[in-house]
Amino acid sequence: MPPPNPFAPRSYGTLEPVTGRAFLWRNIVNSTVFVGDRGIAVVDTQVNHGLAKRLLDHLTATFAKPVLYTINTHYHWDHTSGNAVFQAAGAMAVCSRRTAVAMHERYRRQYDFLAGRGFELGPDPVIPLMYGEDLPPLDLGGLSLELHPGLEAETADPTLVWCPQERVLATGDTVMTGSFPIFGQPSQQEGLENDAWFAALDQVRGFDAVAVTPGHGPRAGSDELALFERIMRYFREEVARLHAKGCTLEETIRTVEAELPEWMRAIPEVWGTPRYAILRVWAGIVDLRQPGWQHIKPSAVPCAFPPLAEVLPDRLGRWEDRVHALLEGGDLARAVGFAKLATEEHGKDPGAWTLYAATLITVSRNIPSVLEKGDCFSAAKVALTHALALKPSYAPALLQLGQFHAMMAFRNGDDPSQAEELLDQAAGEDLTSRQRAEAAFFRGICARTRGDEATATSRFRTAQRCDATFMPATLALLG
Repeated sequence: MPPPNPFAPRSYGTLEPVTGRAFLWRNIVNSTVFVGDRGIAVVDTQVNHGLAKRLLDHLTATFAKPVLYTINTHYHWDHTSGNAVFQAAGAMAVCSRRTAVAMHERYRRQYDFLAGRGFELGPDPVIPLMYGEDLPPLDLGGLSLELHPGLEAETADPTLVWCPQERVLATGDTVMTGSFPIFGQPSQQEGLENDAWFAALDQVRGFDAVAVTPGHGPRAGSDELALFERIMRYFREEVARLHAKGCTLEETIRTVEAELPEWMRAIPEVWGTPRYAILRVWAGIVDLRQPGWQHIKPSAVPCAFPPLAEVLPDRLGRWEDRVHALLEGGDLARAVGFAKLATEEHGKDPGAWTLYAATLITVSRNIPSVLEKGDCFSAAKVALTHALALKPSYAPALLQLGQFHAMMAFRNGDDPSQAEELLDQAAGEDLTSRQRAEAAFFRGICARTRGDEATATSRFRTAQRCDATFMPATLALLG
């Protein structure tokens, strides 16, 4: 089966029925929707304002009822960023006291984490001022919602939202399905820290729900909960075993990744990865409490420096030719290595830093996990910042940065204005025919993100006229 067209028009969420009055908005992050006679409650409000607005518009058009409440199951930015959009529409924002505290204390770390992984983020999430501990069950009219403090799981502040009439339980990230789960953040003592998450799953099972709606992935039943727990127990046991044998972290990562059972290899990686699960358990065993996110995480960027005998290029153009040949041949690690060496040989040339950034972005497309792609994104942004510090009007760097923001907005259904500004700046400079094609194409991607297909099609055709060999434009026109 061929891979999906990466430039085809996108749907930014689908509303799937769970029961007659409970729905799951499936997207990058899930929102659970309960619909009563009086109005609607939305559990978790999406990762940015653009996606929250799309959800709000869909609910308004589908049910013709107001959103009365939003509920945050935990503090993570991808579950709270849309609070302001729903609040502006009249909804009352609710969370637990411990979630409000965590939102205040940890919002900057969350911003840095998501921004480094290709998410266009807006203002800081609005912190709710109404606390579930102080409220009776939320009345939606013939439907009520109970807010229960959850046991520690991915974070220390989960809230479980229970609808007794529909027997549906919304769990946030206490449960994740459909892909390899994220087991918390290695430096924050969250996640697979001890046996607490297993107890949290028992708490979820205790509701005897007809359906569990997770923070990410499709609805869960007993089989999905069992698989989730099986994955957790596997990493708890394997990492503890290797640590007890005296293995280092690097040895543990190599061994566990090499010996993963086939049933686990079959689980797709979208967010979490086995490596993050290993780090999570390891951090709990050795009790690391250092600041930051990935202080012990090996980079996912492949990089292999060539032997000195192979390093022959002198001028930057020859470095570019070598890097492009390696990329075309699929030798990604050596391509990164050559591009990195080019920045050392031509450190004062913005073209070298732009080449390095473009190489990293190309390599990121071969990494399935959003978490791991972030290593490439972060390094690429640093390189482009360096290029523009050397020459603020350097068109190739502006173009590369514009492409990056255009694809972020396209993937995440957000406002592409920043991308458009950068692409316009680049278009004001001298560009090759290929670069003109890229500028027109990514302006088309911005238009497609806005839902303006007529403008998008026009710009894709302009890209083809600039460079008939530019395949992304051909793919985008196939739709």
